[in-house]
Amino acid sequence: MKAGGWSSIAAIFLFGVLGAATVSRIVPLGADLAQQFGISPVDFGWLVSLIGLTALFFAIPSGLIVDRYGPRRVLQACALLGVLANVVYYFAPTYSFMQLARLIEGLAIVHTYTAAPAFLMATCEGPRRATAMTVWATYMPVGTAVGLLMAGQFAGTADWRVAFLVHGGLYALVGLINQRQPKIAVTAVATGLAARLRDLRGAYSRLPLLLLAFAFFLAISLGFGANTTFPSYFANLHAVPLATTSSLIALATLLMVPGSLGAGALLARGMRPAVLFMLIGVAGAVAGALSFYPVFSTVPRALVVGLWFVASGASLAALLATLPIVAEPQRRGAAAALLNQAGATATFVNPPVWLHFAALGAWLPFAGMMIGGWALAIACVWGLQRQQSSGSPS
Repeated sequence: MKAGGWSSIAAIFLFGVLGAATVSRIVPLGADLAQQFGISPVDFGWLVSLIGLTALFFAIPSGLIVDRYGPRRVLQACALLGVLANVVYYFAPTYSFMQLARLIEGLAIVHTYTAAPAFLMATCEGPRRATAMTVWATYMPVGTAVGLLMAGQFAGTADWRVAFLVHGGLYALVGLINQRQPKIAVTAVATGLAARLRDLRGAYSRLPLLLLAFAFFLAISLGFGANTTFPSYFANLHAVPLATTSSLIALATLLMVPGSLGAGALLARGMRPAVLFMLIGVAGAVAGALSFYPVFSTVPRALVVGLWFVASGASLAALLATLPIVAEPQRRGAAAALLNQAGATATFVNPPVWLHFAALGAWLPFAGMMIGGWALAIACVWGLQRQQSSGSPS
């Protein structure tokens, strides 16, 4: 494969899709797991969340690993971990082995989410790099849909464990494809652990990177929090089954893909990231607040929810396309790891807050969080651009 070529970018994108599928493909198998191992809904919820807990602890160290060994080698290890986790799932005799498999695949995706953008930053240049990063930003909705479809084919049948074999087989295929990826020279970094930690601290003390990470935290917080509450909130509001709203929201998530690709096209044509993000943020704030507006009927609500998902996908693409501008060449792994950590923290801390407001049944708290969160994110991106333009020291 040619460095920066579309075949190389597509192969990296597949890693992201399989990682996102890891998160979602266990959801349709909840009833099968309960029947097989006698676990409660609380136990199943804990199994699902284990993957986020892994990310919280290992997102930062993954930056050190990627900078030390290079993203290509780390991605190869991720493929092997993905295969191993699915093998453990398939043969797991007890619930404890299922938890072990969840931790293993958690390690795989946390390193994937650091190594993949680092690889793209190292192999792509100019407009191609901005486009590659926005394509990468679509892995979440695509992977979520793939995971649900993959497991849904086997859920409720005697062959429900075959879903893990399919996922493991896909990981093995992507690992073989990764062998054809171009090799990247690892930039010389400090060698000792203490020196590498100082280098990591140096990367994280840069104000533009911190502003970008906080904007990413806010974008993930708004997206994950809204997606957590949309199904139950709409089900109660319109008196429809929760399964129906959940399915509709899952389909609507795919609208993030054209949002991401549209943002990438505008950036590739020279649009300033801060200007684009401001437009996205205004649209996201209005659509997000109105999505919870109780007076709307089904059609207008569908329109604003659709706009919300488009804006959400575009915002992630714009932020990820800004990462190569902020990240120093010798610290690409550390920079990607900081965003990885920001996203993991957002997915861990937001659901209780949003579910608390959902239980109250009022829409104004949601509107306040949407407007306030987007306003802060816009301020961060404009501050980042000012820092980059002036060349101000950290």
